[in-house]
Amino acid sequence: MGFSVIIFFSSLQLGIGNPKSPGPGFAPLLASVLVFSLSLLVLIQGMRVSEEKKRRPKDRNYLLKPTFLVLAVLGYSFLLNVLGYLVTAFLLMFAMFSIGEPKKLSRNLIIAAIVIIMSFILFRKLLGVQLPKGIFLI
Repeated sequence: MGFSVIIFFSSLQLGIGNPKSPGPGFAPLLASVLVFSLSLLVLIQGMRVSEEKKRRPKDRNYLLKPTFLVLAVLGYSFLLNVLGYLVTAFLLMFAMFSIGEPKKLSRNLIIAAIVIIMSFILFRKLLGVQLPKGIFLI
C-alpha cells in the first residue's frame, strides 16, 4: 500500500493530463490506484480470519513458495541481460508455474512456452520494444 502511495504522488508530479490527452503520469496513477485498492482488499480479508484458521497450527513450510518466487524474480533480473529475454522469461515462467503445480512439469513447459511466445509477439513485433538478446542473440 505504501508503494502505491509513493507511485501515486510521483505520478501527480509528472502530470496526469486528461483522458483525451494523457500525460506521463496518467498510467502510473491508474496503476497505483488499482494496486492500493487490491492491497486494501487483501488487508481487510486478512483481518477477517476465522477462528478455525486461528486455532489451526501453521505449516512450517508456509513461506517456502513465496521465497522461491522472490528468488526466481531476482534471478530473472540478474540473468535478463546475460541470457536474453526469451530464455530468461521462459525460465521464470516455468519456475513460477512449477512452484504452483510441481507435478505437472510437461504442462508447465508448454504453458511457459506459449506465454513467452505471445509476450514476445506482443512486445517485439506489435509494439516494437527492444528486448535484451543476451549471449544467444535471440
